[in-house]
Amino acid sequence: MAITKLPPIGHVGIVVADMDKALAELRELYGLPGLDTTYSFKPMRVWAWGKEISGCEIKICMTDWTDTLKMEILQPVFGAIEHERFVRECGGGMHHTAYYVKEYGEYREFILKKGGEIIFESETEDDKGYRRCCYARFPQTKMVVEILEYAWFRK
Repeated sequence: MAITKLPPIGHVGIVVADMDKALAELRELYGLPGLDTTYSFKPMRVWAWGKEISGCEIKICMTDWTDTLKMEILQPVFGAIEHERFVRECGGGMHHTAYYVKEYGEYREFILKKGGEIIFESETEDDKGYRRCCYARFPQTKMVVEILEYAWFRK
């Protein structure tokens, strides 16, 4: 399958320094359900700016923003990763748009061919299944996109 463009946006990622304070603010702004449930994301393998690192942890809250768009709130817990850099240098904020795909390898190659630099990549297998993701920053717009593989079971 020849990839010619990204699919529709699946979620918007917001990186924050303090999950509790961010969720309180988002509840007041949007009144969305689901802003009370967080989970700890600890991928099996993780790469930061092209180099494999020993690990990371990100506290995540995911909720439906509209019928077709999710909002993901991420708080870096540990690891020298893009999320930590963003909080340290920018204080947090709207960080990326994410695209859910079956053809992970093909979309990863597509964003590289379009000039994206992969700044974060992970591989995870848990009760949701096996999945990979990568974040790429584009040089002119400085936009960050996440390519996120739909989870699947290998066994």
